[in-house]
Parts: sequence; structure tokens; C-alpha cells
Amino acid sequence: MGAETLRAGDKVELANGATAQVAGPLAGGTVPVTIIDSPFGPESPGDSVQADPDDIYGVFLDEAMTEVRAL
Repeated sequence: MGAETLRAGDKVELANGATAQVAGPLAGGTVPVTIIDSPFGPESPGDSVQADPDDIYGVFLDEAMTEVRAL
């Protein structure tokens, strides 16, 4: 599994502890995401950022966001 398998709407956990929703496919070496929660980072909920695939820890498997599958 890699960043190329992510689809819009997938919820992911980032290396900095943030939770984000994928906004589109991997393009130009980054994945566009919208921040849902960022307890430790400078981002705020609703911010759109380009995430480096190496900074995506995993994708949540359930709507409650309790299970994460590593990429």
C-alpha cells in the first residue's frame, strides 16, 4: 500500500499527529488533504495542505477513526 492508493474522502493520520481528509489523488509528489484535527501542529481544522507521502502515517479503516492501516 502506498500514497497512490489513497482516494478523495479517505481519512489519514499524519506524522505530526494531525488527522486529515484526502482531497484528491497523489499529484506532483504530494497528496492534497484538509486538516480535521491538529493537536500538535500549526495547522487548524479546515486548512488545506499538500502532504508529503512520507508524512502520511496511515489511513483510517473505520468512520470512528479508531483503526489505522499503515501505508
